[in-house]
Amino acid sequence: MQQAGVRPSEQTFTGILSACMHRGLVEEGRKYFKLMEESGLEPTIQHYGCMVHLYCKAGLLEEAYEVIKKMRLEPDIYVWESFLYACMKHKLYKMAERVAEQAMKMVKPGNNDRLYSLISDLYALGGKWDDADRVRNLMVKQNVRKVKGSRFVRTDSRMLPFHLSSGNS
Repeated sequence: MQQAGVRPSEQTFTGILSACMHRGLVEEGRKYFKLMEESGLEPTIQHYGCMVHLYCKAGLLEEAYEVIKKMRLEPDIYVWESFLYACMKHKLYKMAERVAEQAMKMVKPGNNDRLYSLISDLYALGGKWDDADRVRNLMVKQNVRKVKGSRFVRTDSRMLPFHLSSGNS
């Protein structure tokens, strides 16, 4: 593109960073993110999200956290979920604790419970049972709804819906 004199757009960089994220190409992702900023384009939440996810996927959680802290935008729920899932995967419970309260501010009353459940699970896995209970109680207090899961089960030649429920929805 550069050789042809075509200036890449925000969408171009979103596609490039997304490809780097999916392939785990950390150095290339860093290079293109820097190039985007040097070319005068302001990173969007999608660009930041790709970088956070790229670092998380590579186990580089300190780098991911640095991106979150330096973002010019408010991190959205997807950025926090990506970071917290990586903390769970890599058993970095102390790191998750640093951001849990910030992340919970993103959930609006009545929304689904994914983030709250994730944070509660992280506290429990880290042996912080009182904090896990506090988050679960906060879910009830703020009327955060648990989203029912569903699957299809094949019986003979028919597919039947099978709904999972936590019992409190």
